[in-house]
Amino acid sequence: MRIALFSSTADAKNGYGNITVELCRAFKALGTEFTLFLPEAEKKFALQYIPDIPTEFCLPPYIFELKNPKSLLHLKNIDLSGYDVVHSILDFPYCVMAARLAQKYKKPFIMGSQGTYGVVPLLRFPDRLALEFAYGQAKKIIVPSEFTKDIILKHTKKQYEIDVVHNGVNFERFAAPCDASAIRVKYSGKTIYLTVGGLKERKGQDLVIESLQILKKSYQDFVYILVGAGEWKSVLEAKAKECGVDSHVVFAGSQDSDALVAYFHACDVYVHTPKVVNYNFEGFGIVYLEAGACSKPSVATDAGGVADAVIDGETGVILKDGDTEGIAAALLKFSRDPLYRKRLGDAGKEYARGHDWSLIARRYMGYYLEILGRPVKATR
Repeated sequence: MRIALFSSTADAKNGYGNITVELCRAFKALGTEFTLFLPEAEKKFALQYIPDIPTEFCLPPYIFELKNPKSLLHLKNIDLSGYDVVHSILDFPYCVMAARLAQKYKKPFIMGSQGTYGVVPLLRFPDRLALEFAYGQAKKIIVPSEFTKDIILKHTKKQYEIDVVHNGVNFERFAAPCDASAIRVKYSGKTIYLTVGGLKERKGQDLVIESLQILKKSYQDFVYILVGAGEWKSVLEAKAKECGVDSHVVFAGSQDSDALVAYFHACDVYVHTPKVVNYNFEGFGIVYLEAGACSKPSVATDAGGVADAVIDGETGVILKDGDTEGIAAALLKFSRDPLYRKRLGDAGKEYARGHDWSLIARRYMGYYLEILGRPVKATR
């Protein structure tokens, strides 16, 4: 069995790239025969993160809308005659190309839809027609959360066959012992709250900052660390100053590899409160699993697919979208009750263990075998 995998990125520092990189590594470990198809611009990331993965850099440059003249490049032919299954790991726009090629070479097509770009193109022409073509071609549509499934069905008004398969985590990488002493010493005596992700509106770091203004009235021994970069940094800095908590807020910038893991291990509570902004949403939330693998409980909001990544009351707390008072109360309880923090952190670790990418890859292998009519037990 030979698989043709399509993706837009191999940059492991962003969510889509992380999914691509970790899934490919897991497939290689399983002995799966596959080729990853990427745009030429992704070559530097592929060589950095997955140099041993068979990759073809032949996809057209990424575009946001098909009305862009460069979209004609999507008519480019790639010979998929030697493959058994075509799988677009991510959604728009490369799923359209993958679906067309699967149709041309009469290969079964599996489509992944992670979130925003599986929905937003449905709201404009001609992208809606192209994305619905891809959905219609798929033998199986796979999404990471019930929310993503529901919103696709709502906007297409079609009864596509959609299965939910959660995203995974590199459990061994995050759960392994890590020296986070430098960070802990730097913020000695403080409860450390952490958010990891791009500094952008839908990530909701502003909600955390607003909640700190409330929290500060009852509890002052804390620091809020934001790991990530983005165009919203100046907005968040202004928000922290406006709320009078700027001395408690630290912008740590982008972190990679061991440094990123160290921040997860150093923190006491992981807090990530995304929002749905103009149909831009968190399809799942791998960062919650990464925090869980480090035995850290999460404080989250019920926007997007978060409820599939955090078990409310077991691995963390999920508040209503925008509930800054609730976020403050949850942070206060975690800060003052270390046993409660440990109990939910331990549960988070077990939940993350059950989402190791090796297990997720086996589920995908099961789908491949199923649509080819082969025994699922053949996976190993």
